[in-house]
Amino acid sequence: MQKEFFKTPTLAGIVRNSEPVYTSRPYLFPERVMGLQDGQYLVVKARLIPPRYRNARKFLKHGEFVKVATPESIDSAVEGHLSPWKMRGTAFDSARGIYHPGYAVEPFKDYKNDRRVRTIRLVELCEGLRILCYGHQEGAEVAIQKKYDDSERASKDGAVVHASVPSRREKEPRYDFRMRSVVLDMNDPSSFAAANNFATDISFPAKSWDFRFNYYDSKEDSDTLGMYAPEIAAYYKLVHNELHTKKPNIAPLEMSIFGFPTKLTTDFYKRLISRVVMYDLSSSNPEKIRKLNKAEQEIMLWALVNEMGYNSTFFRKKEDGPLMDVNWKLL
Repeated sequence: MQKEFFKTPTLAGIVRNSEPVYTSRPYLFPERVMGLQDGQYLVVKARLIPPRYRNARKFLKHGEFVKVATPESIDSAVEGHLSPWKMRGTAFDSARGIYHPGYAVEPFKDYKNDRRVRTIRLVELCEGLRILCYGHQEGAEVAIQKKYDDSERASKDGAVVHASVPSRREKEPRYDFRMRSVVLDMNDPSSFAAANNFATDISFPAKSWDFRFNYYDSKEDSDTLGMYAPEIAAYYKLVHNELHTKKPNIAPLEMSIFGFPTKLTTDFYKRLISRVVMYDLSSSNPEKIRKLNKAEQEIMLWALVNEMGYNSTFFRKKEDGPLMDVNWKLL
């Protein structure tokens, strides 16, 4: 069972004593969602999962990820100041369409043996921030237990950071894991490459079963490494801690492969999970409606990026408020 902080309304709770508003135009989703008045909910009368994918699960595994370009070499990254956040911004703003299951970050060539492409969903970024705020606001802090960054090699390969993150479910233990390839020092040129090799040793079912076999004629490797909300929450907490020391350290922020949801994005996401439903003829509901699944939420977040751009959606600024004080009360 989900903890109270993470619970979302049931379908009955969404529609009870509320007026439906309809839309069938995907590119107008942001306007329709943010334009909802009190006592209204949005019914999406359009198929969001592209027809070539049998279901939402297939789309999330095999859909077209927005590819964040990797610099040709460490030297070119240093010379062009091509840090991950800049490359991510360019990729988001040049993304074609809204039908993406997330974005993908590829390791530098010839840097390390781990060549797995890191895949990151916008939904997971929002949920990672939600976990961070839960910990801070409910007395169950996301904790950075220890940073292993004393070795000279850490400046080249990135540090190892031990983290502890609360579960979103009642009576479940905390996640205790290590983050690797964490950039805490940007003085070494290799830090640009280390950032793209971020990984953790966290273990839970969704992570363990996040593998795919690409289609036979695909040119892309089947092996990817998906990033999930608890890992992202830990990284967000590390960034927060490093920015709030006597000598603020911007390295983990500059070298983050994760975007940071803005207030606009968190407000939009809260409405997605509490005031938007899908019209679906296969639904057992008499009105033929159901709640959005994760794939549909992801597509609608990309619609927001498409409409508003990276800087307004996943490049958090001071005016968005403190990172850990986001109000997650559903709208």
